[in-house]
Amino acid sequence: MPSRPSLKQTLTAVALMAAHNLTPADCFGPQAAVEAPRRTSTQHYFTVEDSMHSDTAFYNPLLSLTPTRSQLPAWLRLEKSHLVHQNMERLRHSMLSSYFTESEVLKLNYAIQEAADGDAHRMAGAAEFCLIMVETMEMGLNALIAAAFHYSHCIEARHASCALPHRDLSPWDAGSPHHSIESFGKHALAIERDAARLKRLEMVASMVHSNNSYRVTPDSEEADNLRNLFLTEAKDWRALAIRGAACLYRLRGLLASDIGKVTKEAGRACREALRIYAPLASRLGMHRLKNELEESAFRILYRRQYETVSALLHQTRDSEESFHLARREARFGSSSEPDIGDSMQQILSEVQAEMTELLKNDAVFSHSVEDFSVTARVKESYSTWKKMLRNRFDHILQVPDALALRIVLKSKKESPYESDAVTRARDRALCYYAQKRCTERWAPASDPRFKDYIANPKRNGYQSLHYTATTEWHGEEWNMEIQVRSGEMHKVAEYGVASHWDYKARGKPAKGEEETYTNADGYSVAINDHFGRMSAHHTDAYLRRLQEWHWNQQDNTVAPDDDLPHAEPLILSEEADSQLRAERIRARTKRLAPYIEALTEAQSDLARENVFVFLHQSKKDVEGTVLALPAGSVVLDAIRYCELPVAVEEFITHNGEPTSLTRRLTNGDVLSIPSLSALVTPAM
Repeated sequence: MPSRPSLKQTLTAVALMAAHNLTPADCFGPQAAVEAPRRTSTQHYFTVEDSMHSDTAFYNPLLSLTPTRSQLPAWLRLEKSHLVHQNMERLRHSMLSSYFTESEVLKLNYAIQEAADGDAHRMAGAAEFCLIMVETMEMGLNALIAAAFHYSHCIEARHASCALPHRDLSPWDAGSPHHSIESFGKHALAIERDAARLKRLEMVASMVHSNNSYRVTPDSEEADNLRNLFLTEAKDWRALAIRGAACLYRLRGLLASDIGKVTKEAGRACREALRIYAPLASRLGMHRLKNELEESAFRILYRRQYETVSALLHQTRDSEESFHLARREARFGSSSEPDIGDSMQQILSEVQAEMTELLKNDAVFSHSVEDFSVTARVKESYSTWKKMLRNRFDHILQVPDALALRIVLKSKKESPYESDAVTRARDRALCYYAQKRCTERWAPASDPRFKDYIANPKRNGYQSLHYTATTEWHGEEWNMEIQVRSGEMHKVAEYGVASHWDYKARGKPAKGEEETYTNADGYSVAINDHFGRMSAHHTDAYLRRLQEWHWNQQDNTVAPDDDLPHAEPLILSEEADSQLRAERIRARTKRLAPYIEALTEAQSDLARENVFVFLHQSKKDVEGTVLALPAGSVVLDAIRYCELPVAVEEFITHNGEPTSLTRRLTNGDVLSIPSLSALVTPAM
């Protein structure tokens, strides 16, 4: 005799019945008399054929009330209730180190408790999720509160989806927000709702792309279209940042679960990180997040290759034959002498200091330059592996830019009336002079690979001087790449040609929507919280001071984004910690501003030029796709683009409903096509 359901199962069943407008008779009556649950517009995105031939077309809510661990994705299977105090304390310490106030820490702690409804497991997970955003990004309190509620929403939706048919998207509908989030302010609510919409788009994409799994495995073209769709639909850039953090949370969960053989689910999560969220993080200027996404996905998806690159870094320069020993040391952590990786860091540190002194003490350079910086980096393992693969290198030391230094400079104006064209010409001349001084000190390698992208810019506008130099360290010769560019060239390289900073052309925000302060350079900076983007006056002078860039992001300590219109003043008191907090916020605003503005320009261009729609085919094992069509396209345009047979036209549905061929398409629409076999009339 079957056991009676527990009280928890009964309460869950009642909740499901209420959510789907079911009566007890619907659940326990004869199956033949049961009508399918009321479908939302989201559920109608797929054709009736998908469900009529499915064993789960009619379901009993009691079949799967509380999902087992095996039903959940690998990154959600670990029990975390016992980590709640540890994770909350780690989050508190990280926030205080980033100059959040104690009251802000307490407010986020309260938000986590409210979002998780006091559940210790969800609180631990939400704290871990917020910690990712504090450590790898520069998010403020609004975004962190939104992230806590978004995490809980995703966990609830994931649990609910286990009890529903495969293609039921109702748990992922944006719907009504958590009842408590409104008490934390309209801005946190808006960010959370935006993140929920992006997550729902991600789920639609995953279901359209594969008939057998939830996760997305886009090829390069589809990845471009998905990224552009997310960019176009994101109302606030912080929602994109939250989804990027969610991607890293998944990867860390996979690493912690020690999945062994890479499953289809894990592989899709990794490819999603590499092809969608790492490029998005780069466009947001969050290079530490990008690096961690690529590193974690590389480590999971290509474990053997990751271990090979790590082993090469653990070798010593004079004992390359010890590769297998180095590989073992890389895996188990035993090492007794300096390795290539450590040597690279020490070489860069010494050369960077010497290069800075060389330029600073040069009379001609010092007289002509207003400001300059020298930065250095060791190439990330994922990028190194790709370059070794592309160029068929056998060793990391063959990669010419495994070690790299970059000089970014800004020349002085001879007078306040000097034209920008003259200043840019002086910038170019100073770049050539700086490279000449470098070649005199660090001789070109046997294959110097001189590249003059100033005289011959790349098609995307990239300008810089490159050459491969050599330096002697401990009696051995090491190659390194030296790059020289101006601040304006660096801006184009980092943020794109479209980042042209026409702030005055933007309408004045409504009263109460922005907060302004005067930065350390005396310029008025405004943070527009409603649109999640920044603006500034005296733009040209302001931009030329933006010399911080991503090569040194991985080791930087992050600062909070104090972007609340009604937040506490930036300078809370005359105390040193408040002054440091204000300086960190200003520095963060200056560094992220060009990325956000470039992103805003890209969003505007994409919305003006394209519409992105999903094409779903109901035939089993036939994957759908994401189409990028010209703005203003109609259903017929999509049919012609895919070169479908004319007979199919009348059977296509638009978001689950019959449609006319002249129906105009909007972002995120789903066009469903029944299998060709369903369109063929059987012979009599």
